Amino acid sequence: ETAEDAMSDILEIFSQINRDLLAEEDMGRVLERLMDAAMRLAGAESGFLVLRSHVSEGPFPGFEVAVARNMTKEDLQTDLYAFSLSAVKRALALGEPVVTDNALEDVRFKDAKSVHLRKLKSIAALPVRGPEGPIGVFYLDHRFEPGLFEGNVLSALKTFADLAGLALQKARMIQSLKTANAALSEKVEDQAGRVELLERELKESRAVLKNQYEEIIGRSPKMIEALSLVDRITESKIPVWIYGESGTGKEAIARSLHFNGSRAKAPFVTENCGALPENLLESELFGHKKGAFTHAVADKKGILEYVNGGTIFLDEIADMSLNLQVKLLRFLQEGEFRPLGGHQVVKVDVRVVSASNKDLHDLVAQGRFREDLFFRLNGVTVALPPLRERLEDLPLLAEHFLKKIAERERKMPVALHPEALTVLLKYGWPGNIRELQNTLETAVLFAEKGTIGPKSLRFKPALFGGKALAKPAGPVSGETPASLDPDMIRVLAAIRDSGYHKGNAAKALGISRRYLYFKLERHGIPPQTGPLKAYIETRLP
Repeated sequence: ETAEDAMSDILEIFSQINRDLLAEEDMGRVLERLMDAAMRLAGAESGFLVLRSHVSEGPFPGFEVAVARNMTKEDLQTDLYAFSLSAVKRALALGEPVVTDNALEDVRFKDAKSVHLRKLKSIAALPVRGPEGPIGVFYLDHRFEPGLFEGNVLSALKTFADLAGLALQKARMIQSLKTANAALSEKVEDQAGRVELLERELKESRAVLKNQYEEIIGRSPKMIEALSLVDRITESKIPVWIYGESGTGKEAIARSLHFNGSRAKAPFVTENCGALPENLLESELFGHKKGAFTHAVADKKGILEYVNGGTIFLDEIADMSLNLQVKLLRFLQEGEFRPLGGHQVVKVDVRVVSASNKDLHDLVAQGRFREDLFFRLNGVTVALPPLRERLEDLPLLAEHFLKKIAERERKMPVALHPEALTVLLKYGWPGNIRELQNTLETAVLFAEKGTIGPKSLRFKPALFGGKALAKPAGPVSGETPASLDPDMIRVLAAIRDSGYHKGNAAKALGISRRYLYFKLERHGIPPQTGPLKAYIETRLP
């Protein structure tokens, strides 16, 4: 089996398991699927899965055999399976796989009676990792085929075991929740009908989403919960505040609110409240009259007037000045405003969606954000989870981004090796989905033979527990990649890929040309084509 086939199998397996979990399948069914998937992926003849439990007796104190294939739990008590037990215990103790390609000829096991009795050849014991060490072990063997668990198969099995750990943690959380709900129902019998109704509503909202969210990848419980809320408020005019860390996809949610609703044919405009000075941002939002300030040589319509009937997305709303917050509050209360330097009131119908990576509750308490404005903006809060809290979505996100990169470059998609996926799953992703996308776009440049392996990720030492990008060779003035954040590296890459046409680069990035110039200026990067090209060529790989 090729690395690509193994990767495809893993994605298919965990996509089905995630669907099972969302459908609230019981733990037994999830364990059966995991065991069958491991057997199929490895081509094993027999095997079993051991998991941590409160059992104090049996062959594994503190663990129990959860599911077995082509053997029984009783078989494991016999001498025939003594080596199987020792391999599992060793994997639990070391936290690392125990593998042999030909047990009959392996000097390590020459005295293992059970190996010779069963004539074992290929053996693998793969630990299933949890937050505080192994929570279980997959044991697999084959009596007739040597070298079965090596190369791409072993890499795929390691990745499978790591993903299985995440799936099992989520399954146990769901199981615990179901157990708690059952206990609550027993204690509060008179509320059983209400609990049943709420559970049905939650289950239906997980299973069926009214709108399509093609650009929002992920079916983890937290994302389904957020999208279910978005479904309910899409057709409403009520203001929405989207809260989440940088790179979690706040603008994608705002676009979904607009383009899935009845305002879809009207304009949708994004304005970054932290990108412009106060007076310029005020002019951008409300417009101005000729002579309102220096260089105001003609009347100018503001975004709010332009977007009448549509939606405005105010990103980084926490960075808006207190003076401008007062004017925005009046607009939200009255649905009208006066252009800067004007006297005539302009009345418009605009839905306001705002977002920030700072908690506005905290800013209100600190006196840095108006409480009355917060109440107006926060008709509904959509909270987006960081990527580290929904790692089960990472394989789907990676596949999605690699396909988009291939479509843009008009090439075949690059494959992601299971070992590289393991590296990505162990990282904390402080920059969230945006950082993952930027990382994959760079990794494609270092892919070998159409595959991103661990070596392809060495440009980002942080993935391996190292520090940020090193300073490039040569005495170059200005900033280096060490001082450029991942978002700015992506901006420079887009400029280069567009042939240094800044308008096309801005369009590819989904930002305005003016905002692109602002980002260059903020980092001290020359916008003129010649110096800009020289700057980029000395700083990007």
